[in-house]
Amino acid sequence: MDPSRVSQVKHLYEVEHLTIRQISKELRMCTKTVSRIITGRERPKRLPKPTLLTPYSRLIEEWYARRPSLKATQVYERLKGYGYAGKYTQVSTCTKNFRKKRGAVYHELEFLPGQCAQVDWMEATLPFGKVHGFVFILAWSRYLFVSFYPRSSMEFFLDGHMKAYTEIKGAARENWYDNLKSVVVTRKPELTFNAQFVDYTRHMGISIHACNPGKGNEKGRVERVIRDLRAFVEAHDFVDIRDLNTKTDRWRKERNERLHRATQRTPASALIEEKLLPLPVIPYKPYRIIQASIGKTAFVEFDANRYSVPTDYAGMAATICAYPEHIEIVVHERKIAHHARSFDRHEKRENPSHRETLLQRTPHGKYERIYHLMKRMGKEIDLFLVMAESEGEEPFRTAYGLFRLLRSSSKEMLLSAVREANGLHVYKFRYIESLLGPSRFDPAAVYPQNASLLDISYEGRELTDYDELA
Repeated sequence: MDPSRVSQVKHLYEVEHLTIRQISKELRMCTKTVSRIITGRERPKRLPKPTLLTPYSRLIEEWYARRPSLKATQVYERLKGYGYAGKYTQVSTCTKNFRKKRGAVYHELEFLPGQCAQVDWMEATLPFGKVHGFVFILAWSRYLFVSFYPRSSMEFFLDGHMKAYTEIKGAARENWYDNLKSVVVTRKPELTFNAQFVDYTRHMGISIHACNPGKGNEKGRVERVIRDLRAFVEAHDFVDIRDLNTKTDRWRKERNERLHRATQRTPASALIEEKLLPLPVIPYKPYRIIQASIGKTAFVEFDANRYSVPTDYAGMAATICAYPEHIEIVVHERKIAHHARSFDRHEKRENPSHRETLLQRTPHGKYERIYHLMKRMGKEIDLFLVMAESEGEEPFRTAYGLFRLLRSSSKEMLLSAVREANGLHVYKFRYIESLLGPSRFDPAAVYPQNASLLDISYEGRELTDYDELA
């Protein structure tokens, strides 16, 4: 019984001079229990009643001493050979304590500076959708890097590594992973790694260590960080993935500056002593390759979205190089299209310059088609065309002028120029043309301060003179 309850009963009896019945009522205890506490008598222990299994108790103990992994069904079958006539449920209840799994005990893992990094993904569902957190921690210094992405495919996996390595200015000699699809393809009949990820590790000069399935202790450092990171995400509100990354970055930097209980140092200060591998001079491109086919309308479908290509390539096979923020479409080893990547669904991304050949083949309604193509190119151009028309500009001619600028300027440059014009409330095509079009005037010549330098002359030499120096 709780010692505080015993002391309370004795206080009410000896100091307050209450009766046993009054104490029982006040403390809501049985009168016999109150009486035993006051008199100091122990409750008589009842001897367990013998059961059909009682004669076999010692035999069961011996069996489990030799075979701790015995199942209740196996014990039951053995007992029937000894004449046991009871039911299986009684055997199951009796052997329950023998069959309790003992907690696993592990050796503490120790690492050298620069030896190992542990990497894993975490998922979270937020109001704006599901996000995937790339979690990277150096095993010796405990320096942490985290970045959230809208997907967990190969391009984001590689981008997370590259951002982490760029921040720590080096790479650990060995990276530990569990059964991530981006790393391990199959384990049976033999361990097979993802070919693209092997190519990446070869480029970086690092080794892959695949942890055993279900052995979370092997990468306990990253597992504990994910537990804390999940608690942080659940306790805060986020507007979008950019806001999530901003607040998470602040949280993990504070963590890196905090004294670690095991090392008694801050991860940020210990990072200086990590003996990391130098990074390659040429960075690895974080992309994923997807084979696709171009439709008759010159669109390629990727991630439930459609992206345009020049009409000359309609019906051909293509390769999509998916990067974290954009995609490139390649045909016969030639890049034919570049688009900002969309993470929505059923969205259409179209570059009006991809329709130039088609418009030449079908001149009827050419300017009207160009007008609608340009309006769909972006909200900035749609606003510019509407405001230009309200100021007396001919909409089809303005749209065609913008369309012609795409021959010499990229889509991003045109959108940037239009945004600048909208910000200044200048809705004239000539202004956009002045920003992007070639200059009509030659730049002014630059002369030296000492004009006599322009009169310097030199005597030419025959090339045979240099042969003697060889």
